[in-house]
Amino acid sequence: MSDASVAFLGLGRMGAVMAGRLMDAGTQLSVWNRTEAKCAPLVDRGATRLARVSDAAGCDAVFSMVLDDHALADLHDPATGLFSGPVDGRRLKVWIDGSTVSPASAEAAAAAAADAGVAHVSAPISGNPGVVESGNAIFAISGDDAGLDLAEELCLRIGRAAHRVGGRAEANVVKLCTNALLAVTMQSIAEIAVLGDMLGVSRAALMGFVNDSAIGSPFSTYKTPPVVELDFPTAFTPEGQRKDIRLALELARAVELPMPVLTETEVAYTRLIASGLGEGQDFATLILNVARDAGHTLEPERTP
Repeated sequence: MSDASVAFLGLGRMGAVMAGRLMDAGTQLSVWNRTEAKCAPLVDRGATRLARVSDAAGCDAVFSMVLDDHALADLHDPATGLFSGPVDGRRLKVWIDGSTVSPASAEAAAAAAADAGVAHVSAPISGNPGVVESGNAIFAISGDDAGLDLAEELCLRIGRAAHRVGGRAEANVVKLCTNALLAVTMQSIAEIAVLGDMLGVSRAALMGFVNDSAIGSPFSTYKTPPVVELDFPTAFTPEGQRKDIRLALELARAVELPMPVLTETEVAYTRLIASGLGEGQDFATLILNVARDAGHTLEPERTP
């Protein structure tokens, strides 16, 4: 199936870059987006624009990347979704979804696919558009055995690794757990950066030491420039991160697992959103809210 035709549904900030990576790898691509104009750059490169979601069923595989549970449900709506067209001419073998959604939403999509005789694979991606563009994104994948090999192949055309984690919606759990950890980590970075600043330590020096220590990580290194320079180009919005926190907390409540740290972090993100300090910017703007709470003024520094 290495020459499989692929339909890509959802060309937002992430989806457009992912679809572009597939084209870079020579994939025969068709594209659909609710806002048709977003298809134009890929059509100009040779992709075929689909008029309806159901037209994607004429391809061997579908790869979707949408905002949330509601958008994913729309993709398998019985009246207008992926399986709403005539069965004649349907070639679709596997539906791969890269979205960060709840396991329940993924399982509903899988059930709709199964009713249509199509394999379903959850393949949530970890990485922002810049990480995807550089080929360094990773995937967690889980779902029907019949679709996992092709899903892995296509994910590796986009990113550098695909981790097989189960046979149902386990990949969605893995992604939400990972994003929960990112959310807590960013809040902690914001707090220690403001603490150091208030005590006369430059944020650049502090983050340089942190990044060289045992607790340093690609994430802390990546977030150092916005924390130091106070410039917050959007990699992931506060609203998007809070959505994922809430999905993780819903899973925790369902199994009676207390998550006090994540619960308090959700409050921090909600306060940031309500303040307007993070509007249209990255969730690293948490540092601005932490400083405001302390009555402290931060000044931009230069990242070494």
